[in-house]
Amino acid sequence: MKRFMRIIPLFFLFATTGFGQLIIKGTVLNQATQQPVPYANIGILNSNVGTLSNPDGSFSIMIPQKHRKDILHFSALGFRKKAVPMRFFQPEKPLTVFLAERTKTLHAITITGKKERNQTFELGNRSFRGGVLETDTTYAGRSMALLIKPKEADVKKGFTFPVFLEKASLRIFRNNLKSFRFRIRFNKVDPLTGQPGEDLVQQSMIVESTMKNGWLAFDLSALRYPVSGPFFVTFEQITDLKDRTDIADGYRKYMQEHPERLKIDTVEFEGKKAVRQMLRGGIDLPGTFIGIASSQAAADQFTSYVRETSFGEWKKVRGIVSATVTVSSQPNPAPTPISEKPCQSDQPECLAEQLCRDFMDNTGLNGMQISVSMANKPAWSAALGFADVKNNIAVTDSTLFRINSVSKAVTSLALMNLVSEGKLDLDAPIQTYVPAFPLKKYPVTTRQLAGHLAGFRDYNETDLSDFIRTEHFESATQALRIFENDTLLFKPGATFGYSTFGWNLIGAVIEGISGENYLDYMAKHVWKPLGLQHTSGDDIRKKQPNRSKFYDATGQENELGDWSYKYAGGGLLSTTQDLVKLGNALLYGTLFDKKSKDILFTSQRTTDGNETGYGLGWYVGKDKNGHRIWHHQGDSFSSSSHLLIYPDDQLVIAFLANSQDGVAFDIQKISELFYKK
Repeated sequence: MKRFMRIIPLFFLFATTGFGQLIIKGTVLNQATQQPVPYANIGILNSNVGTLSNPDGSFSIMIPQKHRKDILHFSALGFRKKAVPMRFFQPEKPLTVFLAERTKTLHAITITGKKERNQTFELGNRSFRGGVLETDTTYAGRSMALLIKPKEADVKKGFTFPVFLEKASLRIFRNNLKSFRFRIRFNKVDPLTGQPGEDLVQQSMIVESTMKNGWLAFDLSALRYPVSGPFFVTFEQITDLKDRTDIADGYRKYMQEHPERLKIDTVEFEGKKAVRQMLRGGIDLPGTFIGIASSQAAADQFTSYVRETSFGEWKKVRGIVSATVTVSSQPNPAPTPISEKPCQSDQPECLAEQLCRDFMDNTGLNGMQISVSMANKPAWSAALGFADVKNNIAVTDSTLFRINSVSKAVTSLALMNLVSEGKLDLDAPIQTYVPAFPLKKYPVTTRQLAGHLAGFRDYNETDLSDFIRTEHFESATQALRIFENDTLLFKPGATFGYSTFGWNLIGAVIEGISGENYLDYMAKHVWKPLGLQHTSGDDIRKKQPNRSKFYDATGQENELGDWSYKYAGGGLLSTTQDLVKLGNALLYGTLFDKKSKDILFTSQRTTDGNETGYGLGWYVGKDKNGHRIWHHQGDSFSSSSHLLIYPDDQLVIAFLANSQDGVAFDIQKISELFYKK
């Protein structure tokens, strides 16, 4: 028998420091139970930087310099995903990452039609002509996937979809460890790439064995899981820190005994020269060899993909993994429920809720609200997930969420109120209303502030203290000292430069004109007249009934400081029902005349005549289907928001969530369900 063996690179084993790498350590816990999540997948998308958590949930991963600004992803079967920016990690401070359990509705399988004899079919590749070993002693999560689809002979024997998973087998060519572990996964076929896609089954099924060679079996009958088309069966090698240490020690011993098999050359790594050691090993190397068929005939008949780490890029390979899956035409008779999509209707309300639930399951979002109105009437709303995970408090329609930069859209109504009363000239210099504000090189107007054309800076993203502040300010005017002495970034009107600080200055303009505190003015002249009973400033000193907890990228509760410095630009609390009321007031209300509304929703222009796509506190334009839209979104490190108004479709949609994950929600998919494309 021909024995196939790959060259094993040992670069990361011996040259792991000195080239700007960052070691990140932490623990992955179940958010509900606070128990460790073993063998969670951790890594950077489409890279060879990835690992698995240890049995106690702990992890350690080396981050090369070029990935310092990337996002570290966490996932585990049965749990929602987490994406944590690298800036949340500190080299000397281990971080805890919380994963929330998925909450799919369970439904029993119902079989209809006449009773027929159960048929079973074995699909996959049984042949092998050697083995492959690819053990990385620094990273982990290597997986091999085989496309499973019926052959013509199976179809002739009566094979039809759907079928039910019964068992699977992986050929172990040779194992040189005391024991080894593999996790089996089942993946959709990505319709665009043909590569392994989303997981079909959320149970984590790991088999540990001490066998030296043979077929490693996985019993799948209890799943009663139906598959309705071709899929990938994926085998993920589970190696924790102890495993990788043992293998590394085995390599060292092997090289001492066989120095002639070690090849050394010099390579350039991240702009620096480094020594790389390549080992031409034999069948006695420490590790587990997986059976493969490396012939052209096998490659013509089957399709295999490999990825080196938990979130590595899938690559099609010629060596076909030796694995099979047995399926049956009928499920195991045991009354075990399976996870199915609860939405069985083509009604927009049903489809919209499913989109929201799927998004929550895929991102780890803890809690959210969403409301939709059509023609000034409620069309659909949902309150999903938890406002307080620790105390198991569910989100309700009255749960208060941070609305972030949607606060600008809310504050814009105060501007229009003052304009309609003749108290505010949008083109007058700021000092007309805030005399103490320092003069700049160029005059600045309220219109420029409201359209992000004034030249003021936004948050310094490299300094979290510029965003997370602990000082409390009694007024918007008092909070100006944060940035009042800053130099303008550009001549006002020259370009679009988004700035929440500019909108904080608008809060001071409102105070200067009215003689009232910004929050008091908004409550009296905007929120009360519009019936916005659940909208207020997020004053963390006061107990706010029904206020949601907020969660940062790691899943931990995190207030992220005192937001009194930016009420007008990003510091308000509200509900989606209040925000929809506000949208309908702009469409149908009498608070403002048409001229005032036109000012809000007309795109401003730079001095050279280019439209900015932003009016006064609102983005304006068209959605991807050509429908006219006024909108705003917002996010912080612990919350996210969307507000959309479709004036021609008479549609208003609001979305709020208690973590930053919600900023990635494609809210226009909800829009499409309620208007005709």
